[in-house]
Amino acid sequence: MRRFRCPSCQHEVFFANTSCLNCGTVLIYKPGAGFSVSTEDSVPCANRDSIGCNWIADEGQDLCLSCAHTVVVPDLSIDGNLDRWARIEAAKRPVMRSLFHMGLPLRDADGNPAPVFQLKGDPVDRNRPRVLTGHARGTITLNIEEADDDQRESMRSAMGEPYRTLSGHFRHEVGHHFWALLTEADPNALDELRTVFGDDRQDYGEALEAHYRNGPPPDWEKRFISAYASSHPWEDFAETWAHVMHLLDGIETARAFNLIPGDLPLDPADLIALPMAHLAKAWIELSVALNVVNQAMGHETFYPFVLNRAVIAKMEAVRRLIAGSSLVQPREAA
Repeated sequence: MRRFRCPSCQHEVFFANTSCLNCGTVLIYKPGAGFSVSTEDSVPCANRDSIGCNWIADEGQDLCLSCAHTVVVPDLSIDGNLDRWARIEAAKRPVMRSLFHMGLPLRDADGNPAPVFQLKGDPVDRNRPRVLTGHARGTITLNIEEADDDQRESMRSAMGEPYRTLSGHFRHEVGHHFWALLTEADPNALDELRTVFGDDRQDYGEALEAHYRNGPPPDWEKRFISAYASSHPWEDFAETWAHVMHLLDGIETARAFNLIPGDLPLDPADLIALPMAHLAKAWIELSVALNVVNQAMGHETFYPFVLNRAVIAKMEAVRRLIAGSSLVQPREAA
């Protein structure tokens, strides 16, 4: 994330701000342009008043780039769902910003938003199946209980995960979408991914069932970023894709605050052009330091993952897929 300034008084403002805390100027954000003063010509997203979206509506539309990708919102007649929706969309906007600036396609062949998001709650009737977070043919479903910190932490603990966040969910699930989209455009890319991640044609359902029944292989830490990544090549790719996005967003933010030496570019589009080994070196140095700071303050580990050579090689395969795709058109960041 960049550092932002109020266009009126130049005081620092933050990505989620709807107004400047120093001068009170009403702010509106546009991907690629940054913050501007809200005027009659800059139509705010229709979700501004309800969930605090501070983005500009797309030209001729009611919703902004990010909100337009949500096609199902929670049942707002249920107490607490408006707050859950707001928290989920607040976590989604930085992810959508990153995808936009990386130049990844966000429209399908008919010009409609893609991927799209369904934000659903479990049915009131507990005998009916629960809502499962996942991806299917460009549609990403998120169980809205993930917006509740206590529920998310409970699931993280029950599943033995070192890390579980809304941003992580979004980054993981869009990885599934872009595996399908980018390999469909370039069959050679699919062959390269199969060489790195394994043959995705193995039965997905059976692989997940075996993973939950038997657990990961004993040596999974030598080859995978997470235990779940070992379940199937698609999950290995999605987990790795998520960590590429973690790293790119983290480095961009750290550069903006001068926490990483200035030899790295600031724009995500420029970062994605660099070898992953170079990016990972900077990220490892930063994350180790932040891990120690977090521990000194009595918090959980900031980044509880190991980027070994095998994992970095997989991250490099994801980076090459993005950087080499004809569908990707990098945009200037703001």
